[in-house]
Amino acid sequence: MKNSFDKIGICGLGLIGGSLAKALRVAFPQVRIVAADCDGATLEKAKTDGCVDESVLVKPDDGGTFLRAFNGCDFLFLCAPPQVVAGQLGQLSENNEIGIITDVASVKMPIMKAAAGLKNFVGGHPMAGSEGAGYEASDADLFKGAAYVVCEGSNGLRPLSTAGSRCYLSLISSIGARPIVMDAETHDRRMALISHLPHIAAFALAASPALRDDPQMRSLIGGGFRDTTRIAASAPALWSDIFMESGFLPDAIDAYISELQTLKTRIESGDKSALESYLRTISDFRRSIPEGLRKR
Repeated sequence: MKNSFDKIGICGLGLIGGSLAKALRVAFPQVRIVAADCDGATLEKAKTDGCVDESVLVKPDDGGTFLRAFNGCDFLFLCAPPQVVAGQLGQLSENNEIGIITDVASVKMPIMKAAAGLKNFVGGHPMAGSEGAGYEASDADLFKGAAYVVCEGSNGLRPLSTAGSRCYLSLISSIGARPIVMDAETHDRRMALISHLPHIAAFALAASPALRDDPQMRSLIGGGFRDTTRIAASAPALWSDIFMESGFLPDAIDAYISELQTLKTRIESGDKSALESYLRTISDFRRSIPEGLRKR
């Protein structure tokens, strides 16, 4: 990609924001990176690591004035839970002095609505992450091979139609991700099933032994339980926000409960052949998922 920009802003240095800072530093070592966060120690660590050039400490009573520090940035990534991002978008004026504003939230409809007045906003969601949280869990290679959803909106940029937005897509490619354009509703329906529901399922499964006073059972937990519940170790504050904003999640939970009920019924029926046939169909689907995606 031709380096046609000089300054990138990142608001929030958690897992995704920190990984973006590190990945962008590797891809564009000469570009100036400005980062804001509410934790001073995190900002100092990022500067020590060399992935941030300028830092802005966000104070609780700031009222959004810290966002002025990003004026002059060619790109600004808002890397916070959905409700926080929506609030930040409301604090950015239509006449902001920023090239392209984007986000990384895993729900897009509320974000696109909050950004309706910003003509330079493009919705984004990297399909990358881990059970880790915070800057300490960030990784420059986090986005390599990952899909990166880009959302078009009637009130925002068309990601494939302008030079600036094409530069944004190229920037995403530069960190190893694969840009995929889709509308916000399609994104949110899909994420409810393949991202939000798995976290709900992992939390619920982990709750079964967690809420029982049985220390010996805890000591018996093996690889199957650990693998299946890995993402239940994710940040509760972030995921409670995502669950509350995921409009299609209740329907996805209902569909999951229906599948559990189907399994229960087939087990109770004593028809092993029917149960095995049902499991085989699901197993075949799971095996069909490309290996690179299984690691996400």
